Amino acid sequence: MKKAYLTILLIISVQLSFSQSVDFDLIKYNGLNFDCSKTEILEKFGQPTKTYDPNYECGFLSTDSLDSEYLTLDYGKIKFTGNEKELFVLEQVDLENDTSIFIKYGNENLTCNTDLSKLIEIFGDGLSKHFGNKIDGAIVIFQKDADDGIRLTLKNGKLVHFEYWSPC
Repeated sequence: MKKAYLTILLIISVQLSFSQSVDFDLIKYNGLNFDCSKTEILEKFGQPTKTYDPNYECGFLSTDSLDSEYLTLDYGKIKFTGNEKELFVLEQVDLENDTSIFIKYGNENLTCNTDLSKLIEIFGDGLSKHFGNKIDGAIVIFQKDADDGIRLTLKNGKLVHFEYWSPC
């Protein structure tokens, strides 16, 4: 059932990706690039609350995909995942009800107050086609000419979750 849901989400996302894309180079969190070194993260935030193997079965952050182990640096509402051989990516940001957290996308701030109309302005009209009259849901926005992207989740018409997404 889970795989069927993911397949349907992928098909919908692929269809919508033609009208929009995300540029990872425009994403910053607290001055750090979307992908950065473990040293940069530790210098900025100190030791994480938890460090663990995310143990993903598939996707670009799965240990099975390469010959190296991945670690998640968990700071509560913010998670970075990567390894020593590659960079760490800003994997998850929980924005819900926290006005102190924001993600920079170019000159725009993505916060818990960012609504669907602002996201449409930033990422394109494909979001309005996807969400229609709904105020809850999620969408994957792919990088141009790539298989990975970001997943944005809205609740009550506001951005509540940002996460890195890659296919199985």
